[in-house]
Order: sequence, then structure tokens, then C-alpha cells
Amino acid sequence: MLEVYLLKQGAPKAVRLSLPAADFALLDALDKAGITNERDIYSVEVANSKLDYLPQFIPDTANLYELNILAGQLATMSQWELDCFEGMVMMDSVKTEYAPIGVERLINMTHSTGDCQIANGVFDDEQLGRFYVENDFPVIPDNLPDTAYDLLNYEEIGKQARSAEGGVFTEKGYVVHSGEMSRQYSSENLTFPQKPDYVFLLEIATLPQGDEPNDKHCVVLTLPYDDETLKSALHQIGADGIEGCCFYKSESTIPQLSDAFGFLEDIDQLNELSNIIKGFSKEQTCTYKAMLDAAPEDITIPEALELSTQIQSFSVIREAATPDEYAKHQLSKYCIELQEELFACANLERYGQKLIEEKGIAMTDYGVLWSLDGQTVEQCLNRDSPAMRMEMK
Repeated sequence: MLEVYLLKQGAPKAVRLSLPAADFALLDALDKAGITNERDIYSVEVANSKLDYLPQFIPDTANLYELNILAGQLATMSQWELDCFEGMVMMDSVKTEYAPIGVERLINMTHSTGDCQIANGVFDDEQLGRFYVENDFPVIPDNLPDTAYDLLNYEEIGKQARSAEGGVFTEKGYVVHSGEMSRQYSSENLTFPQKPDYVFLLEIATLPQGDEPNDKHCVVLTLPYDDETLKSALHQIGADGIEGCCFYKSESTIPQLSDAFGFLEDIDQLNELSNIIKGFSKEQTCTYKAMLDAAPEDITIPEALELSTQIQSFSVIREAATPDEYAKHQLSKYCIELQEELFACANLERYGQKLIEEKGIAMTDYGVLWSLDGQTVEQCLNRDSPAMRMEMK
């Protein structure tokens, strides 16, 4: 529903994020943006929305987590409810001369659509006046003779009704909100994203008997699991063992591994990997994601498991996200006279690129990944080069 960009103060580039997002996706975006604690200052820009009128009304000071709540609410609303929401936004904007609307109020608007009415196809005061008269709304005296209707000023009738009700015209018609605005949500009760207690989530079911999928009889299995948890999940779907099962949905709190899992036969290795990842510190998790970012896109679970055992050989420079930033980071280690003047006139982009090529460093979404022993991620995977595979044939 919303597309936002996170930009840490002083950072060279912003991180794109689509909302609504799961907690782990929010935390991953903060990792990519280098926002590591509550003291970090950053901005959130709403760049796009499926509701094209909405971004202009969202304040620059909007909170990421509240925006996620708003997007989550909007994503579950029917088209009629969205039309009501648009009307309420426009009603507010008319009163405030199109000033931004607090996200707390926008969220409460999503809870207030039940008190809205829409006159579809009514787009101006004259049409509104005729709609009210023809549908016997109390906008004219009772018992008027039929000949009087041709003399009515329908535009004025509609204008007075709209002014009294505070309604607005939208692309769908005339919208009016007749009740009190909900106060169901309060910013004081805002909850922050939490790290999930799982690494992988699978929806498993027994193998289908025919061509029709068996996805209506799934059970959720989270990893890492113990023997009793697996046994219970299998019992719920009537399976004797994992060999007679398939999965219909998989999810990972490590984005780079979301599509790496292919077959339930690999589930023991997947569970082993999950146990290792769950034991990582926050910094180790970020390093591991950077390692996966530098790995080939077709990385397998066995390869991801192998990389997880070599995390101590890598480190991430979070302060550097571009070659010129890496060059500054390296040069700042030395006492250089007139350092700022040097930075201003030197080709730091080219120098940083040369350093990266020379040292086998990888630029990732999480920062500069460098190896303590000089071995790159691809070298750690021990994949045969194309030339070696041709010789072996």
C-alpha cells in the first residue's frame, strides 16, 4: 500500500521498503539503512502509494512503525471502505487547507468507515441537490406541488446540504461522515517490531493424491524445532514422517534465504542452519546477511550452512556503503593534514573502487564486507569454476 525510503542522517543512499511489512522485514530494512539503535536519526519519505492522493497528506515526521500500521489497515479494507477513507481524508484537508494529517488520525479514520455514506455518481452540488430531493431527504418543505419541483434551485440545495454535513466530492461520488471519529488507536500504545522466535516458517501438508493441491490442510512448522514439535506437526496432518509431506509456503527472517529452500528432504540441514542463526548476535546476523548478499543468488541450503560456520572470518563496515565512503573510512585511520580538503578534491570513488578490487572486498546492502583472511565468500563456497568443470568432463 505504501512505498517508503529510509535515510539515516549523513548516509549517502536511502533504503526502499514496501509497507505493510512483517517485523523481520522492518528490522532488515533498518539493518540495511545502518540504523542500529534508537539514538540514530533518520527520515522516512513516503514516495508512492496505491492510493495516489495519500502521500501528500503524510507529514515529514511520520513514524515508520505507525506507517506500517496504517498500511496494514489499508491493505485489509474493501473498496467501499477505501472510498470512505478517501472521503474522510478530503474532509480533513478542506478544513485545514490541505495541511498534513497525523498518522494517528489516519489510522483512526480506517476504523471509522462504518459511519460514512457514499452517494455514488454524485459529483457536484446540483447532482447532490437532485439526489436528496428525489430520495426524500429533508432538504425542502413537505407537500410541495409537482409544478414547484421545476422551480427548485438544486445547486443551492446541494450546496447548503454539503456545507451543513461537511461532505466532499471524490472520484466515486459524494462522501459524508456522520459519526464521531474513532479513537481506537493511540500513538501512546505504539508497539515496536520484535525479532521473531523462528528463522524459517513452513506450511506443510501430506502429498496430494491427485492433481489437486492439498494446501487446504496445512500446518505451520517453525524452525528451529525439536523432535516433539515435528512429531506434533506431523500428527496434525496425519503423516507418519516428513518423507510423505510437501510444503506450500516458506518464509525466512533472512531475506536472502527465502527462496533457497526447495525440498523437505533438506529439512534436517535447514533445522541445523536455523539453530545456528538463532544463536547469532544482532551484529553476527547482519554480517551473515551481508555474506549471503555477496554470495551467488542460487545459493543452496548446504552452502548457506557452510557459510554460517565461517562468519568469524568476516566483518561489515556499516559506515561505508559506497566506494568513496570506503576510501574515506580507510584514509581516516591516518593522521592526514587538511583531510577535508583532500576529500573534496580527490577522486575518492576511483580510489575506493581500486581498494575494493585489490582486497577482494564486497559492497553489500548492509555495508562493506571484508574478509579477515583474504578469502572471498565465493571462495568459501568451494564451487568449481567453469574451466575446472570443462577439464573434469
